[in-house]
Amino acid sequence: MSIHYGGMGRILKFARTKAGLTQDQLAQRLNVSTSLIAKFETNRLVPQSDTARKLDVVFDAGDTFQESAAEARAYAPDTAWFQPWLDYEQHATMVRSFQLAVVPGLLQTEEYARAVLRDAGTRVPDVEVKVAERLARAEILRREQDQCRLFAVLDEAVLRRPVGGSKVMADQLHAIVQACARPNVSVVVVPASVGAYPGLNGPLALATVQGRTVAFLDDPLDGHVIEDQERVTALEEAWEAIRGYALPGQASLELLMEAAESWS
Repeated sequence: MSIHYGGMGRILKFARTKAGLTQDQLAQRLNVSTSLIAKFETNRLVPQSDTARKLDVVFDAGDTFQESAAEARAYAPDTAWFQPWLDYEQHATMVRSFQLAVVPGLLQTEEYARAVLRDAGTRVPDVEVKVAERLARAEILRREQDQCRLFAVLDEAVLRRPVGGSKVMADQLHAIVQACARPNVSVVVVPASVGAYPGLNGPLALATVQGRTVAFLDDPLDGHVIEDQERVTALEEAWEAIRGYALPGQASLELLMEAAESWS
């Protein structure tokens, strides 16, 4: 039987109820938040492959949840794969990010974000809506209560790539310098003089939410939220290894300011 997008939630709720589990109990077994289970059951989110595999184990369901989740994603909007990460990010107390090619979304200016969304080959039906959404994400760094801490590592190539042109780059790098004046924002740079290092394997992000950490890996087609704790730990170790190649805070700030002036 074909499962349409709305069917995923009904299947999960039926299986949970039949097993006599509350949403809290299922969340504990999966090591995720109760709110995430609620969003699965109301079709606001589709389980990632790791979570779907765990659901099959919990309910002894073969590949039912993995297949249903895959089909649900096929019917979901193009950017539905990103929504689980956004949900974690908005509730995070700490975000750690490494970017090899572009400025992290939480630090992007309006014009830089517009250039990335317009020119980077992604399927964006309404660029202006996506720009507004991206800028709104940064509110977690400015909120008065439960303020999020951001630790970002950038490859120097991010500072040198002319995304949007010289003025856009100058404004963007000055904005990063200004952001670093906040006590909850830290940005360091891996200099171009570094040869091969773990960051060449690609960008990654880590969010700490309610005492646990989840990760996000991006690729040219979509992205993946990683919740399995062994894999998350491996990615945390990778992030720490990458940070070890970065310049210290003040030296990174000076490099950011030098690069900003070079675009002026």
